[in-house]
Amino acid sequence: MTVIIPARNEIYLQRTIEDVLANSTADTEIIAVCDGYWPDPPINDHPRVNIIHHSEARGQRQSINEAARIAHGKYLMKLDAHCAVAPGFDSALIAPYENGELTEADTTIPRMYNLDVKSWQPKYIDDFNEALKHGKVHDYMYIGFNEKNELRTLYYDATDAKLNYRLHQNPKELDEIMSCMGCSFFLSKERYWQQGGADESHGSWGQQAVEVALKAWLSGGRLMVNKRTWFAHWFRASDGGFPYPIGGREIARAREYSKELWTGNKWPGQVRKLNWLVDKFNPPGWETILEQDKIDELSRIFYRHIHLQRREPSWRGVRVVKTPNDLMLYAEVIQTNKPRWIIEAGTKFGGSALFFQDMLDIAGGGQVITIDKYPVEKVKDPRILYIEDSSTNKAVVARLRETVGSDPVMVVLDSDHSRVHVKWELKYYGDFVTPGQYLVVEDCYDKDAQKAGPGEAVDWYLSVDKRFEQTNLDRRYIVGFCRGGWLRRK
Repeated sequence: MTVIIPARNEIYLQRTIEDVLANSTADTEIIAVCDGYWPDPPINDHPRVNIIHHSEARGQRQSINEAARIAHGKYLMKLDAHCAVAPGFDSALIAPYENGELTEADTTIPRMYNLDVKSWQPKYIDDFNEALKHGKVHDYMYIGFNEKNELRTLYYDATDAKLNYRLHQNPKELDEIMSCMGCSFFLSKERYWQQGGADESHGSWGQQAVEVALKAWLSGGRLMVNKRTWFAHWFRASDGGFPYPIGGREIARAREYSKELWTGNKWPGQVRKLNWLVDKFNPPGWETILEQDKIDELSRIFYRHIHLQRREPSWRGVRVVKTPNDLMLYAEVIQTNKPRWIIEAGTKFGGSALFFQDMLDIAGGGQVITIDKYPVEKVKDPRILYIEDSSTNKAVVARLRETVGSDPVMVVLDSDHSRVHVKWELKYYGDFVTPGQYLVVEDCYDKDAQKAGPGEAVDWYLSVDKRFEQTNLDRRYIVGFCRGGWLRRK
């Protein structure tokens, strides 16, 4: 097997290598990647140790892939550069694959302890219950959402100490686990490349644990803990943090990419959907995501049945390009929030403007202003102000500002659905929406329930305009053309 150790400014790289060599009992080589630095102390020369050096750092995933390309081993083990391993760790990891207990589709994690760097021993190695009690052993982890709603590997003991204890009392020496930390994993080299290697689209660092776990499960294999052996990892965050700068934006981008990839079931190597794995392990915090596939499927059915087959509802004989669910939600919001003005970009047949105006009248009064460069409405209602122009014309925007003043305003964007156009509309019309009112962006998802131009524009807008928050109001009736587009002014 080949042990791959990516390293950047690591003070314990030599000690990690020495420990691997001292405890190896199989035909094992080491490839250490010195990513942007020369280690101090230097790496001692050894026939089973190969060094790759880069004068400029490339990243952890890039380093792992580079080492895997030249690895001689049938099996690969990734190991952080501040870890100790058990005697005979390599033989213990290889054996279940060779004797048929595990298949080549499986990925393995050795039992993980916390490392005491002074003694270079796992903490509480001689007393498993004490290690468990103090949170220093980690056989079972799950994939969930942290307080920032990021997709992460999490510890059960942080959410349910009793469940964590019960899981760790499982006597199985080889057991299925939902997730792991990214500091060590083991699989065949062939399987590693079948899964595409380390996905460098994440960037140089971050989310490796989620990637390893979900590739193992969603590709048709399993993620297993092998309790017959262990490794111990130094959690350096408590001792000064990382020895190199990690930009917040870089980490955020990796986590954003990861969440979009896996919750959207967009990884091309998967033969199972994420919901399959969630159903299998039933981890905390997934109640909403569990329903996502069902919502997507219902959305596709509704879109085809209502819009593509021209079965949209009508209001007082005028066609409305919306689902009945949308109309009911609009009616409830208008009657609750009572805006003085509703600005609609995208008149089309005029049915929605007519509906909005009637709802305003029922709610106590107000006026609809509807804008369209190419409207096709046949009858103009005298209560409604119609503007035949582009919604992004600055003269139109100025006219609207003069008209509505400081009155309560709700905005509905349903005109040109290209990403750039909607971004300009959001920039202009977000300023009109008053606190407590909604800025509704229609058609954030297309007929295949994939994020479309308006949805991409919404993601951008929420990242730059902190006055608005995305709500889950669209989930009230599960499906509709406004999914993901109900933004509320704080």
